[in-house]
Amino acid sequence: MALSEDLLKVIEKSALDEGSLNSVRDKLRACAGTPPWDIVTNLLGLLVSSSTAFNLPIGGSIVARKLFIMLQNIQDGSLEIEEFRPLIDVVVNSSRTDTDIWAAVIDLIEAVRPSTPQNFTAATPTFFGTPVKTSSSRLADSETREIVEKELFHEVKRCTFRNVKGFWDKFFDSESWDEERKAMLKGMMAEHDGRKWTGFPSTPDEKPVWEWLRSLEKRFLAGVPYELCTTNNANQFEERKGQLDIFLRRPPKREDSIFSYKDVLVVGEQKKSAVTRNFKATLLQLTRYVRSIFADQPTRRFVHAFSLCGSTMELWVFDRSGPYSSGQFDIHGEPKKFARAFVGYATMDDDAMGLDTFIERNGTHRYVTLDDAENNETRIGLERIIIRQKAIVCRGTTCYMTQNRNVAKFSWVPDKRKPEVDQLNLAKERGVKGVAKVVAYRRITTIGEMRRGLEFQKSHRFREEIDLFEDLSATASTNTPGQKRKSSSDNTFDNVSGSKRQRSNRPKPGPVEELNDQLSISKPKPSLCTLSEDLWENRIYSCLVVSPAGRVISDFKSVKELLESMRDAIKAHQSLYMTGEILHRDISSNNIIITKPETAEGFKGMLIDLDLAKVKYSGPSGARQQTGTMQFMAVEVLRGIDHTYRHDLESFFYVLLWMCARQSWMNGFAANGEEMPKRSVLRRWEIGDFQDIADAKEGSMTVNGVDRIVSEFPRLLNVVRPLCLDIRKILFPLDKDERMFFGTHKGDPDRLYRPIIEAYDKVILDLGKNSSEVI
Repeated sequence: MALSEDLLKVIEKSALDEGSLNSVRDKLRACAGTPPWDIVTNLLGLLVSSSTAFNLPIGGSIVARKLFIMLQNIQDGSLEIEEFRPLIDVVVNSSRTDTDIWAAVIDLIEAVRPSTPQNFTAATPTFFGTPVKTSSSRLADSETREIVEKELFHEVKRCTFRNVKGFWDKFFDSESWDEERKAMLKGMMAEHDGRKWTGFPSTPDEKPVWEWLRSLEKRFLAGVPYELCTTNNANQFEERKGQLDIFLRRPPKREDSIFSYKDVLVVGEQKKSAVTRNFKATLLQLTRYVRSIFADQPTRRFVHAFSLCGSTMELWVFDRSGPYSSGQFDIHGEPKKFARAFVGYATMDDDAMGLDTFIERNGTHRYVTLDDAENNETRIGLERIIIRQKAIVCRGTTCYMTQNRNVAKFSWVPDKRKPEVDQLNLAKERGVKGVAKVVAYRRITTIGEMRRGLEFQKSHRFREEIDLFEDLSATASTNTPGQKRKSSSDNTFDNVSGSKRQRSNRPKPGPVEELNDQLSISKPKPSLCTLSEDLWENRIYSCLVVSPAGRVISDFKSVKELLESMRDAIKAHQSLYMTGEILHRDISSNNIIITKPETAEGFKGMLIDLDLAKVKYSGPSGARQQTGTMQFMAVEVLRGIDHTYRHDLESFFYVLLWMCARQSWMNGFAANGEEMPKRSVLRRWEIGDFQDIADAKEGSMTVNGVDRIVSEFPRLLNVVRPLCLDIRKILFPLDKDERMFFGTHKGDPDRLYRPIIEAYDKVILDLGKNSSEVI
């Protein structure tokens, strides 16, 4: 990142100890592969002991504090070596200055800070108002390969397509190649004797197959822009959760360069046995790799991948609406397909490779050109990434801090949803307070445009996939606790769309059709869907710049700052819903920001991200899925009930509990001798299926349940405990049968907003009287 003049002055005052730095540098260089954690912690110890770390500000804190937390996270096992590679790469280069090192440290802190929340999204057709849990649905400390692959499968299982017509012409059209590429293709084809590839090993183990591929590359692909690599020959490359078999990258500028997923262009999976024996496992391995590529290249448009199992090959493209393939072929029986793929991958331009071609790069500086409020073009400089998503089939939300201290948000939103820019402009027009304002906007592309020329048939059916209509039927007949069984007339189908199956070169991808089209967002009824003839979901990729910038709520620095920001964000929600008649529907720790009152209409906390917002009393959006953040979703929403304002208030409560019971420990609120509970009650809010999570939350909202949660707060947050018990009582009153009520009462919404805001005000006032409670 480019450092400000103030930061540069701090760094110039005190140099890093050259002897200690050289010692760590030598140890890093001596590592043949990935450096062990003890060397990385030595490096962090050197940095944190520097006076610069204690004088270098970052996000309202100091670098030293962030590095201490990072060291604790390493001990807890919640960080990966992979995330330290950019910093290591700078340190091992003797020509890099202290300024370069501290810039890399700040980038590292921004990338892996404990306060970064994880969202999840989904693409599976499902019940309106209910999300599908995916690979970005949990915090990093609960990720395992098995969990991630299971959730990745839910992302792709109904939007995976094979044998897509037009695939070869779109990505590997050798007839349109220049003479140089055609010569490469011709030379490679000479290695096939009419029956088989002459050098292909009789036993296709990984090592001999790799050596064969490398020999083809050396003989026929001289001067290509990309090179073929494996884990073994990519210097110090280690896959986060498993072994990366084959990938292509740009040749490194230095032999000792350290690479991460940001360098990977095409990824492959090679197996000895035929893929037909375990197609799903092979696809999920590729999907894990692609997930990591999107995480490190968040503005990439799509990713190429391939599998080579025995002599059977299949080429894939992954975009934000799912994976699709060329179909399987035998490389001996159809040698030209293999040769076209090999030459094509090695010579693709940035557009065909799916790289980000929208952001301009000038050295280390990045810019985007957008349209401002008067539709005039404006060039905006981007600084560091502050938010990114770890999933494939999702909105892919990526936020940058801009040079003028606004936020630039890139996202892939279903085309059936009202664009966020329209929601924000409507909120402004209606006089809403406490919501971000539009600075500039531009639509970039769509999934439909990127898939133009392709013909999709039916999606691939995995063996264990349950028929969707059985799911619908089972859920429709299930009673939600506290809700009466509805008659069949309550769940009648609306007229479905007349859209046709996409088989032309101009596809019109769209949604599954939904039921109960006239349901009000203020009426909690089950909301169902049925499949339409549309095969995949079109998404619009855009860049939106909003003001003001702020810190996410998880980066709170004091108890008072947390409570004031939460209270003002609830006031913003009240204004959005009651004045603007817009329901947010995605309250999470990622969508509440801490702001400066002088730049935010007097608000110390504001709401952002209206991607899922909905105008009051409007019908369903038509998008294929609802999305949200699992840990913060209301019980009824998890059970398929249509979203109301009360559910958002319930989500605000879950955010508060999470900040106090989980995030506060990572933000340094532990007193001397205090340790974060090793097994938190809140872990049940992120593990299991939606029914499991709904049941866990329902149990947590009893008096005893909330008592157990607040017992996990650090002592410095004891002042918040009474507030949590008060809000629990407001949100979950007892009905006439003395059961907790989770539904939404008819009548004035102020009956909930007012007492909740007053409860916050009371505790904030008490904090002001006893300043020792504030840190």
